[in-house]
Amino acid sequence: MKTHLTSFIAAFVVGCLAALAARAAWFQPYANHSGPPARPAYTQMVTNPAAPAVDPHAGHTAPAGPAAPALAPAPPTASAPAADPHAGHGAMKSGATVNAVCAICGMDVDPSIKPATYQGKLVGFGCRMCPPKFAADPERYGPAALENRVVSN
Repeated sequence: MKTHLTSFIAAFVVGCLAALAARAAWFQPYANHSGPPARPAYTQMVTNPAAPAVDPHAGHTAPAGPAAPALAPAPPTASAPAADPHAGHGAMKSGATVNAVCAICGMDVDPSIKPATYQGKLVGFGCRMCPPKFAADPERYGPAALENRVVSN
């Protein structure tokens, strides 16, 4: 049995090498290619000349006298108010909500959802399901929203 297996493997290897040699000998990668496919010649869409046909300064003359002096910029006036260096930081934004976490669902406040007013302060919501719940029972959810905590059911 051992001799049959070795003779089979030897015949298989010899056949593979013969097939590989024949393919390599007959392979002609560029036999049917005559080059890139033919395309029509490139045609420009706009035909502007590279140089103008006429001198653009023809007919212009140089000024006869000396050039007029340039005007100096005006000095800054003292009546302009100075910019406040602390403007824009340190204070709460006018549209900011008092809570960062929704008192109803516990999610972060979504700025795209319109806040509600509770005791003169804006209360934000985490999802679109929360504003109707808040409107139905503001006394339950309002104090929790002002304290930035979630109401436990």
